[in-house]
Amino acid sequence: MPKEKTKELDLEAPIYAWCGFDTETSGLFDFSKPADAPGQPRLAALSLVRCTPGFAITDQKLFYIKPVGWTMEPGAQAVNGLSQEFLLEHGVPVAEALDAYENVIKEGRAFVAFNAQFDTKVMRAEFRRAGRPDFFESTPNLCVMRKCIGVCKIPKANGRGYKFPKLAEAMAHFKLPQPEAHTAAGDALSAVMIARMLSQIGIDLSPEVHYAKNRPADERQAGAPSEGAESVRDEADGGAG
Repeated sequence: MPKEKTKELDLEAPIYAWCGFDTETSGLFDFSKPADAPGQPRLAALSLVRCTPGFAITDQKLFYIKPVGWTMEPGAQAVNGLSQEFLLEHGVPVAEALDAYENVIKEGRAFVAFNAQFDTKVMRAEFRRAGRPDFFESTPNLCVMRKCIGVCKIPKANGRGYKFPKLAEAMAHFKLPQPEAHTAAGDALSAVMIARMLSQIGIDLSPEVHYAKNRPADERQAGAPSEGAESVRDEADGGAG
């Protein structure tokens, strides 16, 4: 069964300031298609939690997105609690959230999230729809869900190895209270809390840019940035986020 790597001292390794983040969306991805393909879900909420290299929180921002040309799917609303009416009243233009996310990248921070491949895919899609660079290769990220596989050690149903833990399972493993489950603000905070615990037990938290083994065919032909790994959002955290 897989065993999570622990850190070895590397005096030349970069020291990152971090930004925990989480997205809530209007629905679920079809991971066989590009992030910004017609019918793919839209960004409904974004939480950014700036942290020190030791995961001490220094700043938190939350954006609800005003729907323009899209609607919340009932299944997504049932999970994240975001209604069309709420977003129309409290949302901001998506450009405002994209600017804030881009500022984090320009600060040289690495992102940390629970199922980071899903959330970075959401953001790439919105940048592309806005006609802006998607920052795929300049967005190093840490997926604490994947780092928890060999820590939580929850067997797969078929008994072959360990499964991706759900966010609630990872929080329970570390005996951490889970703030506001299935909200962008709460799940971003949870990701930071898990990262802090992983760092304390010596897990290698080097951020990476994740390339898919199998890109959508039209993106391979166009030479566009590759998409994130296969979706595990349903298994990991309820599906709508």
